[in-house]
Amino acid sequence: MQSTRALKATGLVLVAVLLGLLTVQGSYALWNKSASTNAGTVQAAEFRVSLTDTITNQATDMTLDDGTAASFSLSTTPSGVVVPGQSSYAGVQLGNATNAGGEFTIRASTGAPVVGGNTGSPLAPYLSVKVVAASSLSQCSQAALYATAPSNGTGTLDIAKAATGVLCFQISLAATMPASLTGQSTRIAVPIIVNQL
Repeated sequence: MQSTRALKATGLVLVAVLLGLLTVQGSYALWNKSASTNAGTVQAAEFRVSLTDTITNQATDMTLDDGTAASFSLSTTPSGVVVPGQSSYAGVQLGNATNAGGEFTIRASTGAPVVGGNTGSPLAPYLSVKVVAASSLSQCSQAALYATAPSNGTGTLDIAKAATGVLCFQISLAATMPASLTGQSTRIAVPIIVNQL
């Protein structure tokens, strides 16, 4: 008799637990809700830097459409021959033309100048390149701007989003250059590397 009562009590508790579990499971579905949405579009921002020459005011993107780096020739002031003991000046305006959201400041840094390309140049020991940051291209021909700049051709410039900055270059030919090098020409390449801060 006692075992029949115990069996009935156990069955009743089991039914109560089962109903309780079914009730909780049913309410679980009410806690989760879904809604349909249309697919969105995600677009990557462009890391775009423009370069503008001192004389021509011609703008060029720093990276070409195929992803390679642009090569940019600068006009010097005064134009033409650099006389030993004197300097010539050039400048480039860099623009931070990114379409990224939020803050997007970039730092432009110049690497060491390469005189004469891969083969070098006999003029290399007599040339010095100074790089300074300026607020406008018109300042690039002011000799006083370069008074404290190092002659190793390196410099930096920070540019905020949608703003521009200027790197000015002073190219000097030493007065001690031998007369045997008179009339020679060479190219000076100054790499500009830009990184996001």
